[in-house]
Amino acid sequence: MVVKHHVEGYDNFFKFMESIENQQSNKPIIVLFSGSKLPSGRSWCPDCVDAEPFIEKGLKAAPESAPFIYVEVGDRAFWKDPKCPFRTNPKTKLNVLPTLSLWGTQKRLEGDQCLNIELIEMMVTDDDD
Repeated sequence: MVVKHHVEGYDNFFKFMESIENQQSNKPIIVLFSGSKLPSGRSWCPDCVDAEPFIEKGLKAAPESAPFIYVEVGDRAFWKDPKCPFRTNPKTKLNVLPTLSLWGTQKRLEGDQCLNIELIEMMVTDDDD
């Protein structure tokens, strides 16, 4: 089972990643970028809400104790800004929410791809970098 972490916002994400990268030198780090949650506990992003159950099922195939970071990117207005740092930073280069990625690799699933359990399982179990 993955070890779940929850991070809100851009600065908090990069601070957290700096600390976890030092601890997880050779383990894959799975990151899900999603719209921030509303008071209801659900994301403002309907595609993110739709993808959550598929991602949860797909993560069951991940290596034991692999870190899974759930990142709330911000509210809708922040995300939609073309200058949103999650969009412009070369380490994240987000175009779509949700985005599921293996941190530090080119491997990522975007949008509707996050509705495919087989794709998720392949990404979290593939050892090739």
